Amino acid sequence: ISTINCVAMVRVNQLIYSRLGIVTKKNYIKSAVDRNWIRRIVRESFRANQARVKGLDIVLIMRANCVVLSKHDLRQKVDGLWEKLISHKF
Repeated sequence: ISTINCVAMVRVNQLIYSRLGIVTKKNYIKSAVDRNWIRRIVRESFRANQARVKGLDIVLIMRANCVVLSKHDLRQKVDGLWEKLISHKF
């Protein structure tokens, strides 16, 4: 599943919980502070929605345009991604 800000690779796992991997490439996002800031917001959103997306292995590849978003906007975009994952049939 792809959005303007990230690409999500999803696979069904045989566990009762979901797992998350976050990729923030140094080539795309130069500052370590920005990379950590993005990962922190994505993890926070994932924890809030983890019960709704259970049984999935999710890898998010964050794109460079995430840096220009505010914290609130990035959180809304990531929350929208979880909604897409929930509505998608795996």
